[in-house]
Amino acid sequence: MTPARLEAAERFGSRLHHIVNGIEMAETERNRVAGACFVVALDHHHAIVLLLKNTFHSSSFALLRCLFEAYLRGLWLKHCATDVQVRDFFDGGEPPRTMVAEIEGTPAFANRVLSRIKKEAWGTMCAFTHTGGLHLQRWQSEDGIEPKFSDVELEECLNFAELFSAMAALELVQLSKHGDSGGAILDLMKERWPGHEEF
Repeated sequence: MTPARLEAAERFGSRLHHIVNGIEMAETERNRVAGACFVVALDHHHAIVLLLKNTFHSSSFALLRCLFEAYLRGLWLKHCATDVQVRDFFDGGEPPRTMVAEIEGTPAFANRVLSRIKKEAWGTMCAFTHTGGLHLQRWQSEDGIEPKFSDVELEECLNFAELFSAMAALELVQLSKHGDSGGAILDLMKERWPGHEEF
């Protein structure tokens, strides 16, 4: 990855942090638990950028599933979980296997994009997180065991991390007790991905 691309990724993360830092939300258990999930997703994004900058590519790829899961769990807690489920989750319980379906049962996610992403990318994310064959293949060269991540793969990793950190930030600011719709995040996303009308 070029230094310019990595610097742009760092700026993107810094701008997200600036927007979400210090937002005030109603002091409910749901907000605190869901909000923490979104912050963890943002933290993973920062770590991925830092790892890519220092050429720890394996670890950056391993965090993609963690980031995606933090975002999904935050969505479920914010939009779907009962108060009892929120408490159970905070106490160490697991979300239901129907988590994504429940999220996509809400109007904002009825387009089923999340389940399509999960279907297409989950196996790959798991392989990188759990050191599966796909991951080990990136450590084989003609000369021995050494990293062989392509530039395209590195860019895909960074794009995925940027997109879902922005989505997590959007959900986080919408928890604001001042009724923030997330306009600043949407503007940043339009700037980062021009021409995408869904933003």
